[in-house]
Amino acid sequence: MAADRLQALGLTVGTVVSVEDHPGARAPSYRLTIDFGRNGRRQSTIPAPHYAREDLLDRQVICVTAEDEITVLTAHSHSRGLVLIEPAGKVENGSPVA
Repeated sequence: MAADRLQALGLTVGTVVSVEDHPGARAPSYRLTIDFGRNGRRQSTIPAPHYAREDLLDRQVICVTAEDEITVLTAHSHSRGLVLIEPAGKVENGSPVA
């Protein structure tokens, strides 16, 4: 039952292939282009103050992809701010989280 709920979220691994400033955002943000392998590339935004652009490029992240907009998953640390949720090891882009 729990695995079904997890799969319904559409958690998927992708690699950040582009990081751009997001000038139209209310707060300083980056627009990320994320490669999901055979599932194509999609864009999402994250707040800029927590990461340098070069730290994001080529990094694998876990995203919620079940909706029109994707969300890059983060944890909120009281000491470090937003921390990206990422796989412990390199996996194929588009791999589902199960």
